[in-house]
Amino acid sequence: MKPLQEAVGSYLAKGRAWFHMPGHKGRGDGAFAEILPWDVTEVDGCDSLFHADGPIDLLEQAFSRVYGTRRTLLCAGGATLCIQTMLALACGTGRKLVISRNIHRSAINACALLGLEPVWVYPEQDAGDWFLGRYSPEAVGQALAAHPDAAAVYLTSPDYFGVMSDLTGIAEACRDYGVPLLADNAHGAHLPFLPEQYGCLHPIACGAALCGDSLHKTMPAMTGAALLQIGEERFAGDAKRMMSMFGSTSPSYPIMLSCERALGYAQKGAKEGFARTTTRLDALRILAQQHGFALPQGVTDPARLTLGFGALGWPEQAFGDYIRAHGIEPEYISGSACVFLANGMNSDEDFARLEAAVRGIKPRGNPDPVRPVLPHPVRVMGVREAAFAPQEQVPVGQALGRVAAAEASPCPPGIPVVMGGERIGPAELESLRLYGVKTVNVVR
Repeated sequence: MKPLQEAVGSYLAKGRAWFHMPGHKGRGDGAFAEILPWDVTEVDGCDSLFHADGPIDLLEQAFSRVYGTRRTLLCAGGATLCIQTMLALACGTGRKLVISRNIHRSAINACALLGLEPVWVYPEQDAGDWFLGRYSPEAVGQALAAHPDAAAVYLTSPDYFGVMSDLTGIAEACRDYGVPLLADNAHGAHLPFLPEQYGCLHPIACGAALCGDSLHKTMPAMTGAALLQIGEERFAGDAKRMMSMFGSTSPSYPIMLSCERALGYAQKGAKEGFARTTTRLDALRILAQQHGFALPQGVTDPARLTLGFGALGWPEQAFGDYIRAHGIEPEYISGSACVFLANGMNSDEDFARLEAAVRGIKPRGNPDPVRPVLPHPVRVMGVREAAFAPQEQVPVGQALGRVAAAEASPCPPGIPVVMGGERIGPAELESLRLYGVKTVNVVR
């Protein structure tokens, strides 16, 4: 069942002259020759994303059945648009929001636009762990108890490194206080298709009211393809209208068609593909530990391999050169860790290269002494006030006592040391220097 592809294909088969957008008129050469004809707009029979009552509506219904949601909305604006929509739906404007410190910058930007006041929850910290990002139900419950006027709880799980929080327990805490749980699941669109042994991991299955899935990150879809997943009926009626307030009025049909392709994979092939993938990655994790890499502890995304090369004394540039010399391009390299994303689209040759790289690694020196350190800065102005205030960029050495105008992270997507509106004190300055941050934006 490919309702959108059939609708666009039917339109193309009519051979009509394009006296409508887009300006390329469906004609291109080279790599674009086959793509541009499918890049249509809301023409007769092809439906309209924000007023769907045809093939797009059918596609959304099919996604909802696959993910077990109350409703699923197609999104051609990435998880960023899903995040903006979730926060607007659940919080409106000018409310408090209990929110994890490891949020994506799109979430803090949405807080600024909506005038939301963040109540920060910090991750669990273990002196022996190289990776932060796990949030406990107890910490969320304490924040809700201290701020009973909070409109919602917003968490990122899994995070960029694959660390996952106990969303089932956090959802229970949210129900105890009568607030919805919103999840940034940008890195977890594949979670329902993992082998059963890994348990219930997708936010909606764990009790979240809303979550945003980036299909393009872990499923076979084009960049920008995403889904807004709705777990509670009360948010379904207004979701399209709210999404249209932030989204483009010209959503990409190629991106939406790629969502349909990802749906086909989800319906047939995804479970087998991720079974093979997780078997390979589980074996690689064992091998990596044997060779001295640090790995995230506790519950992590089984389809993501994160290797802490700092434990082997490798600097960032050298490890990047080493991996690329093995014919591999990773998702991300930080100062001490490297992230590899895998799914059923990866070939046996891909995994053979990765295994050879892991197997061939040798300690290079003393382990990197840098461990994640998160100070708790003092907020002196609102996120919105800081975002729209006159600001300037200064060297970190000149930032002591200044108020951050925007988040400053150790190589995003690291957890921000300071957020907009927070004062940069001695502890914050030391952390920024430790992580190699050179400049920060501050309020004038």
